[in-house]
Amino acid sequence: MQSDGAGGSHLEWGIKESLITYVRDMPDGVVSTIDPATETATGFRFAASTVPAAAAELRFSGTVTLTGHSGMLRIVIADPWLEPLSTGQSAWLLTIADPFAPGARLEFATLGQVTRDATGSLVGSGTELTAAGSELFLAGPYAPGTPLADPVVREIR
Repeated sequence: MQSDGAGGSHLEWGIKESLITYVRDMPDGVVSTIDPATETATGFRFAASTVPAAAAELRFSGTVTLTGHSGMLRIVIADPWLEPLSTGQSAWLLTIADPFAPGARLEFATLGQVTRDATGSLVGSGTELTAAGSELFLAGPYAPGTPLADPVVREIR
């Protein structure tokens, strides 16, 4: 499945439902998106990137920002990419734009498996936070291995 803008795919990902609920329940909590990311009934939709990807890499664009606690909480999930960990394996890596190092990528989560369903969508399963991803939470409740929502890559029809 291509992710070069012309291929017409998009990423649907809920990130972590309990985290989104937690932020929204704060008196000053805000969950916001920056185009081309949008919020859906089940999470967030990231558009296919117009930046050419490596052969097996799937790149998406858009930003989801979680803020609260008078500015003490700020988590930015921007421009997620998916790529196989190694040829011939079903495990994948989900990276995001590193919020602290412009131009760098942060290894946010691993997907234990990615399979293609009957509709042709790529469906991730066993998605877990990495050590680098857990550092965004500054010793919060999300340690490496914390389960996250499983992403799905769909074709736009």
